[in-house]
Amino acid sequence: MIYMFCYDITDNNRLRKVAKVLEKYGLRVQKSFFQCDISEKVVEQIKKDVFKIMDLKKDSFFIYPLCERCANNVIADGTGVLLKIEPFEIL
Repeated sequence: MIYMFCYDITDNNRLRKVAKVLEKYGLRVQKSFFQCDISEKVVEQIKKDVFKIMDLKKDSFFIYPLCERCANNVIADGTGVLLKIEPFEIL
């Protein structure tokens, strides 16, 4: 399933750490916005990793699941697009 992650982290050090966690799993769509095609189990791991970094009183973190139907109905304007992540194999 596709998940969109976005965050507002108030400290630059924590901000970089959260971005590094998300870079392992998906594509950066904007500065604080990631698109990941992952399982629910991986989402739970990301939450654990990010919540260890965050200051829950100052920072915010959002996860938006997109079902296949919703992903196909995304409205994009300007240069924004929902990326179709396809598995591939290097031989």
